[in-house]
Amino acid sequence: MVRSYKSNPFCNFFLVLIISVISFRFLLHGSYKFGLQTVLNPDIGIYSIFYLIIIPCFYLYYKYLILQNKPYNFKDLKHVVFILVLFFINANETIENSFIFYFGAMTNFFFIGMFILFYSILTFTFLSKKIWFRKNLLLNSKHFNLVKKWTLYLFTINTLVGVLLLVSLYTEANKGSNLTGKSMASFLLLFWLFMFFKILTSPEILFGLPILNRTLLKFNDSLIEKKEVETFNENVSNNWVLETEGNKNSQDKRLQENIRANIVSYIKEVDNLSIKKVIFRSSKISQNDIAEILGVPTSHIVYLFKYHSKISFSEYRMSSRIQDAITLIKEGFLNTETFESLAFKIGFSSYNPFFIAFKKGTTYSPQDYVKAKKKQTLFIRDDMVHSSKW
Repeated sequence: MVRSYKSNPFCNFFLVLIISVISFRFLLHGSYKFGLQTVLNPDIGIYSIFYLIIIPCFYLYYKYLILQNKPYNFKDLKHVVFILVLFFINANETIENSFIFYFGAMTNFFFIGMFILFYSILTFTFLSKKIWFRKNLLLNSKHFNLVKKWTLYLFTINTLVGVLLLVSLYTEANKGSNLTGKSMASFLLLFWLFMFFKILTSPEILFGLPILNRTLLKFNDSLIEKKEVETFNENVSNNWVLETEGNKNSQDKRLQENIRANIVSYIKEVDNLSIKKVIFRSSKISQNDIAEILGVPTSHIVYLFKYHSKISFSEYRMSSRIQDAITLIKEGFLNTETFESLAFKIGFSSYNPFFIAFKKGTTYSPQDYVKAKKKQTLFIRDDMVHSSKW
């Protein structure tokens, strides 16, 4: 995960931190024979409170997995404030002997329970809004489905672990012992092992889709690649070219070596997004958005349009929208809607840029195009009538 960190959309700083903390804790749980616990005292005293950092880390992992902005933000430090406050009131003997701890260990159980409940609700709300119940996303792709399934699986593990942890803390609080969460350690370990097992058996999570795709391509038979090239012109538009010429800088040359085997699949995927998924109906769609949908670095899509497209990305986007408009016109969209509605439908912000783009792409204004199509239809019908008489 660390090796493919920058190109792995499933991995970020918080997942690495979570795995490190969990592994460290359970290493110490199983180290009685080695005497490590007598040296580090990980579960004795108030320092075990810091293990609660895992709870906000899971929320932040989901956040950056879906939004994929920066790997971290200093504003996220607000999520450790409660843990520091809980540590402080437990470390201060004056507070520990005050009315706050009238119920003894049950006070800590209550605080931790509210902390877990708060982040469970926060995480569920975030995932529901951004992934699970979204129906108007353009990410109807392999990457989106993988993210959805992975977050459902991981959140289920989180919930089960949270419940078991609370049961463990409640049991310890009832006995009047220090709260460590160790009484259910064996069961907790099983759930964490399920998470690790899922990661190890899901290459896209471990490596990320770009690394995984390049790895799998090494095992492809050369005949399959040759067949793809032969059928290339039959499956994609005439906009694309496979062989490129011209001077490339050193960065583009390195990039060319990395994505050479993927060019055909990239072209097919982009055309599929344009024609079948009609992604350009979104007015703000960009190369970065396409890269995110396909689960590849943005530099790959930029390179694709720079060296393998006969037109620029903005021209390709405009052409796709005009083709979409023509398709809608043929399907009778204007029977019930206006030209302005058509412009908004296909991704233009207003009618004027749609008018200019349509005329540039077809040499007709939208109104003249519709009239010409009607005349053509009438001519064909009239010709069919005469032919039937003969």
